[in-house]
Amino acid sequence: MNRKGAESEKFVFLDDNHQTLASAVLLGQQGQIKSFRLIYAPNCDLQALSSFNVLSVNSTEFMAWRGRIKQIRGDVLDFIAEERIDSRLRRHLRIPMAFRTYLYPLHGHGTRLPIISKDISCGGIALYCVTPLKTGAKFEIALPCTEPPIIVRLEILRVLSKEKNLYSCQFIDMLPQEEAMVQESIFEYDLHHHTA
Repeated sequence: MNRKGAESEKFVFLDDNHQTLASAVLLGQQGQIKSFRLIYAPNCDLQALSSFNVLSVNSTEFMAWRGRIKQIRGDVLDFIAEERIDSRLRRHLRIPMAFRTYLYPLHGHGTRLPIISKDISCGGIALYCVTPLKTGAKFEIALPCTEPPIIVRLEILRVLSKEKNLYSCQFIDMLPQEEAMVQESIFEYDLHHHTA
């Protein structure tokens, strides 16, 4: 098997409801067969699933497949990739995650605005802000959920709830490394905080 990038390419396994089932590193691949070493798997029987989704989380090159298990030997899982998954899936998988942080005006005018996140994806975040925000406004946001924390830019797309001051925001001008960091952090969070 090809050992390029062994033990460094991290993946998550998702069911059809986009619940995170396990995390693993890619050991190698030969054709449709991908071998993974399981890092973390909660109490679920992966072999009982007829099929599931596998997505890269820390790579700047998106890799994802839908398929099934060929076999499990200890912590090594052989996966049969039956079809590729469109890269747009990664940007739209939203994970509920609440944290406090700040929005910073892009041009130094005004003060930082405290916010609380509602959910996050690689493409954006939904957040609550006591201060009314205008659609199209751009800010920098500190993301404490990544390791290490990073600051990225976002644009306010729309008001989701005027009564609750809830806004939908899109990340803009993200570097591939930043997107990979956000993706890894949200799937790790989901894996460790998901309650059945």
